[in-house]
Parts: sequence; C-alpha cells; structure tokens
Amino acid sequence: MPQNLPHFRWWYLLLLLPVFLYLGARWYVGHRIEQAISQANSEGNTLAVGDYEYGLFPLHLQASGVTFHQQRETFRATGSLSELYLGGVRLFSLFGSDPIEVERIHVRGLDGAFHRTDAGGAADSSSFALEVSEVELDSIFLTLADETSGRRAVLSDLTLSLQAFQLPFQPTELRALQLAADSVAYHDDSTDTHLVAGGIGYGSSRESVRVAQLDFRRGDSTKVRADDLVFSGINSEDIDGVFTVDTLSVARLGGVARVPGNSGQQSQASGGGPALRIARLLLPRVDLAVGGRFGSLSYAGALTADALSYRDSFTVQRVGLEGDSLHYANGQGTTVHLSKLQLAQQELTIPLNADRLGITELSMEAFSLQTAGQTVTGKRLAYGSSSAELNAADLKFRSNRISGTTDELLVTGIDRRELLQGGTSTLERALIHGAWVSIGTADGGRYVVAAPEVTVDDIKVGDQFVLQRVQVANAQVERYASNGHRNMIGRGIYVDQRDITAPIRPSRFGGSKVRMAELRIISEELPLDYVFVKMAYDSRAGTLTLDSMQRHNRIASPEMFRREISKSWLEFGFDGLRLSGIRHDALVSGEMIYVDSLYAKDFRLRVVEDLSLDLPGNNDRPMPIEALRRIGPRIVLNGARFSSTDIAYGIVDSLLDPKTIHFNNGTVLLHHLDTQESETDSVRVSIDATFEKSTPLHAEFHLSRDSVARGYAARGELGQYDLSQINPLMRIAADAIIEQGIIEKLTYYSRMDGDTISGDMTLLYRDLNLKVVGSGAWIKNLLSGVVVKNDNSRGEDFRPGRIFHVHTRDKSFFNSYWKGLVSGMKSSAMSDIALPDELD
Repeated sequence: MPQNLPHFRWWYLLLLLPVFLYLGARWYVGHRIEQAISQANSEGNTLAVGDYEYGLFPLHLQASGVTFHQQRETFRATGSLSELYLGGVRLFSLFGSDPIEVERIHVRGLDGAFHRTDAGGAADSSSFALEVSEVELDSIFLTLADETSGRRAVLSDLTLSLQAFQLPFQPTELRALQLAADSVAYHDDSTDTHLVAGGIGYGSSRESVRVAQLDFRRGDSTKVRADDLVFSGINSEDIDGVFTVDTLSVARLGGVARVPGNSGQQSQASGGGPALRIARLLLPRVDLAVGGRFGSLSYAGALTADALSYRDSFTVQRVGLEGDSLHYANGQGTTVHLSKLQLAQQELTIPLNADRLGITELSMEAFSLQTAGQTVTGKRLAYGSSSAELNAADLKFRSNRISGTTDELLVTGIDRRELLQGGTSTLERALIHGAWVSIGTADGGRYVVAAPEVTVDDIKVGDQFVLQRVQVANAQVERYASNGHRNMIGRGIYVDQRDITAPIRPSRFGGSKVRMAELRIISEELPLDYVFVKMAYDSRAGTLTLDSMQRHNRIASPEMFRREISKSWLEFGFDGLRLSGIRHDALVSGEMIYVDSLYAKDFRLRVVEDLSLDLPGNNDRPMPIEALRRIGPRIVLNGARFSSTDIAYGIVDSLLDPKTIHFNNGTVLLHHLDTQESETDSVRVSIDATFEKSTPLHAEFHLSRDSVARGYAARGELGQYDLSQINPLMRIAADAIIEQGIIEKLTYYSRMDGDTISGDMTLLYRDLNLKVVGSGAWIKNLLSGVVVKNDNSRGEDFRPGRIFHVHTRDKSFFNSYWKGLVSGMKSSAMSDIALPDELD
C-alpha cells in the first residue's frame, strides 16, 4: 500500500458546501414552484405550466405553455401565456426597503382576462418599489376589468419594449420605448364611457406615436372620432416632470360631444402633476360639435397652435383658426353663426389674462346673431388688436318692430384690455356708411330713416351704454301709416346729438343741433301738405329757425267743396320764423312745449268756407285753444310777433266762387299762450292791419283757458270805410246788398260764452242805401225807409248795435267772429221788424 496518500480530513467536506447549498436552493425553489402550482390548482382553480426553467446564477425564471383559471376572493383571472421570462433579479434587492431590481422581463403570447371582483381585499402597494432595466411584451391580448366600478380595459395584439421601468410609475424616466397595438379600448359602464384606439405605433428612436383611429363615446350624446393621430418629436428627457412633443397632428377630428356639468365649485390645481409642452399642434380637418350647460358649439375647419404649455394654466404662443363655419347656441334663444373664419392669436393664457394677451387678427366672410327675437347679420368682418379697429360690411338688423341695413361699419380706438377686464370700456369712434332703418310704431305704421353717413364718438360700454356724440349727415326720414300711405318725408337732415345713455330715453339726452332742408307732412284725410323749409334747432341756444312753414292745399277751394271733402279750405304760410327760449329738457321729455318768444316776418292766412255743406265729421270744429290742447303736451308761448300779415276770410256762393275780405300789412301780437287750464288767465291776441287795403283796423282777442276752452272776448275798431266794397260777402253772410254807404267809425266788444256770442257795437255811418235779399226781401225793400236807417250818427236818433249770434260747432272760429260782427252791424242799421229772431 502506498504510504504517500493524503489523510482525509472532515473539514474537506466544507468544500462541497456551496454545491450542497446550490442543490438545496434549486430543490427548495423547485419545491416552492411546484407547491405554488399545486395551490393554484385547488378549490376548482387551475394552473397548468407546459414547461418551466429557473436558475440561480443569475436568478431567473422561464416558463412556457401556461394556462390558468383562477377564482379568488377579490379577483378572477383566465387565459394563457406562451412564454414568460424573468431574469437578472438582484438577490440582495429582495431584502430591505430598496427597490427590487430586475434586469429583464419578457412576456409573449398572453391572452387573458383579469377581473377585480371585490375592492375590500385590495392590498396596499404604496410602498412597493420595482426597477426593471428592460421590459418586452409581445402579442398581448388582455382584458383588465374592475367589476366593482364597471371599468375595463382591453388590449389587442400589444407589443411593447422599453428600458428603465419603475414602480411607483415614473413616465419621465422611460427609455427606448417601442409600442404597437392593433387596438386599445377603455370602457366605463357606470358613465357609459368608451374609448377605443386602433393602429397604435410608437418608437423612441423615431420619437413619434401614431394612432390610426381613436373613437370616444359617452352614452348617446358624445361620439368623437380622430383619424391618423401623430405625436412626433417626443422627448421626456429635457426637464424632469415635463412631456415635450414637437408636433401633434390629427388628420381629421369630428363628431359630437357633451361636456358633463359640474357642481359649480372651482377646482384647485395641485401644481404637482406632470407638465405638457407641444411645440406645434395641427388639426387640418375638424368637424366637431360640443354641448353642455353653456349651450352648444360646433366648428368645421382647421386649427393650428404653436408652443402650447400646460400645468396649472394653459399658455400658447400662437393659435390659428381657418374655419368653414362656427356655430354657437346657448339654449336660451341666442345663436351665433360665423362663416369662413380666420383667427391668428398670439400669446394666449387660460385663465384669460388681458395683460399677457398677444396680438389678435380676426376676419370672417359672414356672421349672424339671433337673440330675443332679433337678428343681426353681416359680411367681411375684420378686427386687429394692433390697429384697434373693427370693420364690417353689409350689416342687417331685424326685430319685431325694427329692421335696418348698413353698407359699412368702422369702429376705431377699441381698448381690448378694458373690454376683457370688464367694467367700463371706451370705443373711440364708430363710422357708419349707408345706414337704413325701419322702425315700426304701435299703430302699425313705421318710420324709415336713410343716412349716408353716421359718426358716433366716445362710446362707453359697461354697466351703462353711453354715446358722447352722434352726428348724422344728409339723412332722409319717411313715415308711413298702417295702410302704407306715406304721410311724412324729411330731406337733408343733419344731426349733432350729445350724451345718449341707455336705456335710451329722449329726456336723458344731452345737447342737440338739428338742421333739415325740408320736412313735408302729408295729410291722409285732406289733400294738403305741411311744408317746413330749412329748419335749424339748437338745444343749447334754445332756438329754432325756419325759412318758411306752409300749409299747402293740393286742390283749390271750389274743387274741395265740389267733392265735399271739407266745409272749410284753409291755407297759411310763415316766412323767417325764429323761436327762442325753447326748453329742451321739457321738450324731449314730452312734459311741455315751452317757447319764450316767436317771430315771423311774413304771415299769410287764407280761410274759405262753404256754409251750405253738412258733412259728417265736421260737427265739432275746435276753437284755437281746444285745437292746441289736442296736440298733446302743454304748450307755453310767452310772446309772438307776426309782421307783414296778410289775412283773408271768405265764403263761397252757390257757384262756389269765394267772396272774401282782406286784412293786409298787419302785425299780430300774441301774449302768454298757455294751454294749461286756468279760470282767471287768458291768451291775448291783437291785430293791427289795413282792412280791404284802405282802412286801419285794430282787433283784440282774449281766448279762454278754462276747462272748455271755447270762449273768448273780442274788441276792436275800424276807421272810415266804403261799405259798397264789401258787397260780395254781405250778400252771402247778411242777405243784403249795399249800394252805397260810408262807415265813419266802428267799435265793438263781444264775448262768446257757451257758444253764444253777445256784445255791443257802435257803428257810425252815413248815406247807407241797402237792399235786403232772401226770404221776405220784397216787403222789406218796400219798407226800406222804415227798415233801414240811412244814417246813424251821434245824437237823438243814434242807434247802438247789439251783437248776438248762436254759434254752431260745425263752423270755425273765424265764422263765429264774423257772424258776431255782422249781427251788430245789422242791429245798428235795421229796424226791429227786419232783424232775425235771435236779435229780438
């Protein structure tokens, strides 16, 4: 036996300890795997593994041909797995609180469904940490469902590879991400929300994500689809916690969406979420409708944006819209429609910050606004914040009673900052060209105004709407009755109006200046016009001037009486009128028409009557104060003077030939005209004229201001006059013909009370030769020496005249006055047997 064999030592067995530990560990791991598989096949659950392999150096696990069906207390899982590899586990990371480190996870051919059935058994994983250097998922078909909340996600043919995956999830740390999927779907049955993305592809080397189709649906109210979404230039490495994208483009975005309502409470931004930056957003084809508590909004067109950034607020360097149409409705009767819209907005921040808002350029081919029964339309609207101007063309406005058009509108000096901040803002000027407005009246008529040019200065918009100055040049106004008849037309109108405040009430207007070349008021009842020529009104000066004012009959008096249109034919004219001391505030409030003085240098009045006519509607002819009261507001005129007066009064005979008397070269003075009722005061009118171009005449009237306003007192005086000159009128008015006779002097005083005129007359005359005509005239002429006094001079045979006449309401003021005078003259010249009964 050899003597050099080494001696066996027991501690030699320590050299085999690592082998024993390795074999023991493999046995233990295998035992635990088998034990886990066995436990997974208990209580009706199944887990089958076709083949598996594991190793310790490095620590790894590989399995293939796995099928499973597990029903547990909090979840249910079914499916199959072709291949699983978990390798490079750092052994010492399994101990302690540091993240578990894994070199590689590879999953292929997973087709399964995982259902969460009970939220109560969910484990708290907030402290679980994991770091995986490389993850690969291939051919993944997976359904993840939470039955407690009704939410589920479905992945179809998902392929994913990435580096530096971490739990808790840190998306900004991901590297070398590659992603592709046939479709990814998310469903929330509790809100009936469904999101499906198809044709997904991503590669970090190309730094782009492409989604062929994205569909979003919530109930029946929201259905949105996006085609060919591309996120390019994705880079999450620049700043920690910030996603940056060079370009986000969507080839087509369309559908309808309903924005859910909220509780009305403002959400508070935490400031801790990841930020998003997109260098450029491209939406070349948008056809989207969005609805919510705010109403509904639809847009068709393109949208581009540059340098978008979002975390706690949204900012964008530039936004561009090129829209075919934009439509908004608030659900309460207001709608807005814009066509061919173009918007370029620089530096926009949401929530909106007026101080940080960049340049705005806006234009649209057409727009319309409808609200509260009103419609506004227009074309070619353009706005620029740099120029602070807005212009539009072909504006049209329509409401129940008002409609109008404008050829062109230009607004300058728009302070955008004031408008956006609220409160009161100012617009420098608005220029309106080619304006036309139709305003309906309560009685069914309408006013039509055409103005070639309107200028509005210093417009204040806020709690109150104020126009500091409005100027209208060369306008025309027309008024139409309910039957379509045009009853007024004004031409050459110039207006300079200060201080118009909304709500618009004339009583709140400031100073006014109005000029009008001509105003014609056309009567509907009679063939006549009222014509005002070259009017000028200045409210600050309180003056109104007119070159002339006329009442013009379109037909002569015989024609009017032949057609039985009216019992009287009246025409007058004033030249060189000037009204001073006009109270503008009382005028525009409708309280009263107050004029301190009126002057006219030429006054013409013609009155012709046909007393034989008995026409309906002529049974209540008003007296002067009555007629003025019917105008409406109280009228006050402290004094008036009419120079170069020419007054003619006549009555037509049976052949409709007017027989007139004339008052020429006169002056008419009026004192203290006031239509307000008074039992003590009266209106005084005096006339100094030449009667029939030969005899001086003075007449004075005191018109009653009592509640009836039909009474008056008259006094006057007439100098020497040849009575034969008045024969044509006397034959008609007094049934007499004066062959000769001279009035030396005539004075009278009369009063009309209750439609009865009474008074006294002194008539001094000589050489009177009178023939009575009419009924009983032959016997009166036979007794002419007894019936008519040839002379009436001061002395024992002097006969004073008595004025007495019962006036009928179908006859005019002039008729009452003249008939009263005639009655006094007859009572002076004729004996009692020849007098009418009313003088007995």
